[in-house]
Amino acid sequence: MKKYIMILIALFMISCDNDNGYSENVKAVKKVVSAFELGDVEIWKEAVSEDLVHSPPVYGTAENSGNYDSALAQAEFYINNFENIKFNNPVYLPGVDTVSLKNNGSVRVYGTWTGTSKSTGREFSNRAYHWFEVEDGKITNAGDFFDATGMVAAVGPVQRNVIVVTIDLKKGKYDDLQKLFETDSGLKTTRNYEGCNHVEGFFNEESSKYVVIQHWDSFEQYNAYADWRFNEDPSGLVGKMLPLISGGADGISIYSNNTGYGFY
Repeated sequence: MKKYIMILIALFMISCDNDNGYSENVKAVKKVVSAFELGDVEIWKEAVSEDLVHSPPVYGTAENSGNYDSALAQAEFYINNFENIKFNNPVYLPGVDTVSLKNNGSVRVYGTWTGTSKSTGREFSNRAYHWFEVEDGKITNAGDFFDATGMVAAVGPVQRNVIVVTIDLKKGKYDDLQKLFETDSGLKTTRNYEGCNHVEGFFNEESSKYVVIQHWDSFEQYNAYADWRFNEDPSGLVGKMLPLISGGADGISIYSNNTGYGFY
């Protein structure tokens, strides 16, 4: 019996030797998870180093890792815009060195995030994988893998109020119009107008048409903006645009009150 106990103690000691701090490091990871579940970004800050290097779950960022500020902004986005957040059925595992394949103290975790959008009331369920490296109780390196774009789309509004504006430009006037749109009184002002959620624009050289697509909370808010832009805007943007447009004001076509919106 005494030998059996000694063997167990020896195995336990070997296990501890191979732990490389994993048992403590996983506490920092669980603290970050609790920050989202409790909706408290201050808890997130307590567990994350300001020297953080972060790989976010966004297309095109694999080779351009984020830092503490961008990771904090991501955390604030989820905490401020979602409620009832829960990390379901988490499986925490020790990470390994990619060369020796031995436990290096890092943490991996699989699970499923669920929650509800505060603005639309729609729910999401998103399977995820995260990895973390921890030093002195603070997360210093981390990466997230889940469908962030699909998640945001899943909880977005069922109906979006889309405005499409086409502008028939005179030949060779694209650069002049683009300069106007890039000024502070241009499309930035449109985007920042109350009720506007999204603005994008592009030029088709073959047809000489410039297209502006806008998403609004309501068509009424767009109508208020359009009235202001055409009649009250102190920058006189529309007046500056007209000499660049074939047919003047007749070269601007506005498609509003659209229905049957779908996101695929």
